[in-house]
Amino acid sequence: MPFATVSTSTGQTSFHYTISTPSSASAESIEPELPVLLFFHALGYHNIFHSQFCNRTLRKFNLVTFDLRWHGDTTSDTLPPKYGQEEAAEDAIAMIDTLRLPACHFVAVDMGSTIALQVAVQKPEQVLSLFIISHTCLEELPDIVEGRVELLQAWTSGLPEAQAEAGLAFTQYAFSNDMSPLAQALQKSCLAICARKWSPEECRLIAFEFLRTRKPQSLESLSRISCPVKLIHGGGSIIYAPSYSDKLMQDLQKAGVNTTMEIIPYAPHYLCVDFGKDLPKKGGAPVVPSTPPEIVVSPWDRMLRDYGWDPLRRHELDDDDFVVSYPYDIEISTG
Repeated sequence: MPFATVSTSTGQTSFHYTISTPSSASAESIEPELPVLLFFHALGYHNIFHSQFCNRTLRKFNLVTFDLRWHGDTTSDTLPPKYGQEEAAEDAIAMIDTLRLPACHFVAVDMGSTIALQVAVQKPEQVLSLFIISHTCLEELPDIVEGRVELLQAWTSGLPEAQAEAGLAFTQYAFSNDMSPLAQALQKSCLAICARKWSPEECRLIAFEFLRTRKPQSLESLSRISCPVKLIHGGGSIIYAPSYSDKLMQDLQKAGVNTTMEIIPYAPHYLCVDFGKDLPKKGGAPVVPSTPPEIVVSPWDRMLRDYGWDPLRRHELDDDDFVVSYPYDIEISTG
């Protein structure tokens, strides 16, 4: 399990990172002759790119991601008073430099998009293209802030019933009301890690303040971006309307950035889980003539199977109700 330790203005952090190449799900280094896709994951879900990392088309390339601060297996020796998009971008740039990554194609979802866009305006030469899924790059909407306050209060209450309700609400935020077997395994694995790792203050910093205090980039800042941008919006999201992504597209276009947008019907906010198969066709991969590997396995395959994922199990809308449990003797069903 590879780690890279970096020191920035917010302290020293040991980032767990994952590199998948055509020949290895968990490689120690990239294959230098191949393009690099750098992935920035969503809030709470360090393994959300499972579908992309086992995609034969994408595995023609180097796929790289790292667990953000307070996610997955990443650890830090400090609890900074503030941790926003600038601080997270500082960490990301430090990781890029430590891993000696060349200019990359960025793929980002949810809070990862906030960080990726910040890196793109601070270090535009590092970004060859920017593929943003379900962005959180504009100022947070007031009603969403209210919902995040309620989630924070419930999660940090110390009451198992309230914490289970918070887990359920966050699951609906991510996947709307349709949980595939893969989404259920992701939900179980990630909520267990968050429950174990997040102190109340860490939860406040990363799950609330980071998103509440984020600021949109000015047109001047956006004009520094020198690569094409593709926005993907989930038409089934219960959080953000298509107009939210359209506003970001308009801002980027006003700044002179080559930007396009696509809405995927019925897809939830965290759409890369179950609607990720066709993302390479929508611009989520560089065009390089090469033969994809015959068999690819995600680096999170075993973990997800341990949490009940069966790739052969059919996904049906009337499938078994999913359950959010916190700790393990409190169960709240969606059915």
